[in-house]
Amino acid sequence: MFRAQLINDPFDDPGIYVEFQHKKEAILFDLGYLHHFSTRKLLKIGHIFVSHTHMDHFIGFDHLLRVCLGRDQHIFLFGPPGFIKNVESKIGAYTWNLVENYSNNFVIEVTEVHENRKRINRYRCQRAFEPEVAAEAEDFNGTLVDRNDFTVKGVFLDHKIPSLAYSIEEKKHINIKKNVLDEMGLPVGAWLGELKDKILRGESDDTPVNVWWKNQNKQIPVKTLPLGKLKEKIIRITPGNKISYITDAVYNEDNARKIIGLAKASDMIFIEAPFLEKDAETALRKYHLTAKQAGDLARRAGAKNMTIFHFSPKYRGQKDLLLEEAMKAFNQD
Repeated sequence: MFRAQLINDPFDDPGIYVEFQHKKEAILFDLGYLHHFSTRKLLKIGHIFVSHTHMDHFIGFDHLLRVCLGRDQHIFLFGPPGFIKNVESKIGAYTWNLVENYSNNFVIEVTEVHENRKRINRYRCQRAFEPEVAAEAEDFNGTLVDRNDFTVKGVFLDHKIPSLAYSIEEKKHINIKKNVLDEMGLPVGAWLGELKDKILRGESDDTPVNVWWKNQNKQIPVKTLPLGKLKEKIIRITPGNKISYITDAVYNEDNARKIIGLAKASDMIFIEAPFLEKDAETALRKYHLTAKQAGDLARRAGAKNMTIFHFSPKYRGQKDLLLEEAMKAFNQD
């Protein structure tokens, strides 16, 4: 269901772009430099999870704001204490005297996360982005998004300021048996996404499913089959995928415990590795991990695969040393 990639080279601004297969939807972890992303890819983004608002993690906000102006977009933003003020400062840097004439409904919903609670503000383009309080104090129990298809969880790490680490987990993975699809004379297409949504919503077996496709004459024939029959014949359900995103955290016992708990059994962990172990004192002073520490944490979390990023520029030309150190710790018996 998920296809994840770093938004930049490992030496540049951190973050990952997670695209939903078979859907026009994506999420973003951190808001670094985004100018090289196409408008089409940026407009898929519905949820953005920011670890903290150091410049390299938040500078992309202005570009995304500009891309979304004049369009029907609803973006959900999440970030640590002080996040609402940070977003309002960005928005407040511009003059919005003409946007009430826009016909689109561009909305930004900002969730500021604290240890045990959340604050939520809403900003509508048609109201010149004046803040509206959506929820003053909601409980926070570790889960930020809980939909039919996936959940996103977050924990606070120590970066000398609170920095959020995140995981996204697919609730279940719905596989299509393409050989059976062929045997039944059914086409692949967008209708399969609609089928999966009905299954994830738990709709009854007698729910009608429209199987549609475009033929050579550009006509759209439709065949209707019950959901239960399609589930029985062409669907195989397996455990969902899990991706974790860990950045900007000092190595200490509390952070290690939280990282391992959040990332437990991840299919892929994206974890920062700014420094080599020989520079562990520098990493400690700057509240970052070493490559060895990153690999060790990923191994202890039981992650299947690991991608490291957020390399210090002092190692330009020495990328292989960081990769080698991290993978050695990750693969240690």
